[in-house]
Amino acid sequence: MADDIPRLTMKADAERGLWTLSTTAGALGRPVVSGDTVYLQVSDSRIAALDAQGGRIRWCGEALTQPDPDALVCGGGAVVVPVQRDYDRSGFTALDAATGEVRWTRRKSGLHEAAAAGSTVVLWNASGEDRSRIAGVDALTGETLWEDEFERIGDLLVRGDRVIFEAGGYRALDARTGGEVWHEGYGSLLEQDGISDGAVFHDWSGGFSPALAIRASDTGKPLATTYFPKRALKDFSSPPTLVDGGRVLFSRPFERRVLLCAYAGLDQAVTLGKQRLGRWRLTSFSQPAVCVGDWVYALSLRQRLYAAKVGGKRGLRQLAVAYQDGWNPGALRPTEITAGPGHVFAADWRAVAAVRDGRVLWAAAADVSDNLPVPLGADRVLFRSSSRDRRVNRLHCADAETGRRLT
Repeated sequence: MADDIPRLTMKADAERGLWTLSTTAGALGRPVVSGDTVYLQVSDSRIAALDAQGGRIRWCGEALTQPDPDALVCGGGAVVVPVQRDYDRSGFTALDAATGEVRWTRRKSGLHEAAAAGSTVVLWNASGEDRSRIAGVDALTGETLWEDEFERIGDLLVRGDRVIFEAGGYRALDARTGGEVWHEGYGSLLEQDGISDGAVFHDWSGGFSPALAIRASDTGKPLATTYFPKRALKDFSSPPTLVDGGRVLFSRPFERRVLLCAYAGLDQAVTLGKQRLGRWRLTSFSQPAVCVGDWVYALSLRQRLYAAKVGGKRGLRQLAVAYQDGWNPGALRPTEITAGPGHVFAADWRAVAAVRDGRVLWAAAADVSDNLPVPLGADRVLFRSSSRDRRVNRLHCADAETGRRLT
């Protein structure tokens, strides 16, 4: 065994699906979930794969040069990891999904974004001098299957074996051959979490007649279109975010307002709720708001968490989050929030917390920087912590409702 492989220790409660990975080798990276596997950086050069359900360590991969696992993609039996990544350039190394052994490497170039489409990995540029290039490579061998160029490549998403992106209008390419399947429509593509093989995709058209369309992935043709009253959107210039229940949420950083609308099955959108931060708060949003169930949540530049019930008479109100670090009480000043299926999670470098229905459920000391919790299904959450002397670093798979975890 190589000397630089870190010593990893796992505690697991199979009945409850709770587990904790511990190491004394240094800080653990932010976990990335793909299917039934959790990937995370466990040393400066190595990535480990864990079974998401029971926490079993499947493998600790070969040493890589400056890996960036936050942006890894999985497909076709390979885990493709950006390496030596800059703002607009990156190399890539593919690990075998079953063993962690290196399958292939690709030298650093302007193709710095990646997406998995079946047995193909699509590489492209969203910025920089090679902005218009796109290529498909075999996931297992790294062989370049096709390359193409466009005047401009904008948003990109995958639907089954189709790669759909904006380049002088929407285009769909066959992921394996690079052949153009269709060229149809204009606007902004809307991401939908957890969807990569769907028969449809969503897009947004602003301007004089704002509309959200559901389009067929195999033809690009609109199947349904919902129009939004322009007056209701006078405070919002950015495309909305898709949320559950056939709804969309309008919000953006450095603003104070949130708008939630229903669109599914409707010719005209219906406003469900519109909230704003009071001017006396002397602040604005630090990131786009999120919506879970009947509640919207926003994080302010002053590191305060706000919540409001959809359609309620009260506006966004501050949620105070207290936690206990040994004998010392503390107050969470969240720098990031993320939404799961039923909970919202907030974190700063000192602690993490869970919120549901506008109520703080639990908070736990963490003492780890860049510690955004990662939802794992509807009932669990991943977050990191360290011991008070910082000699032991942990990744917890905890109960989302109670915060129960193994230590």
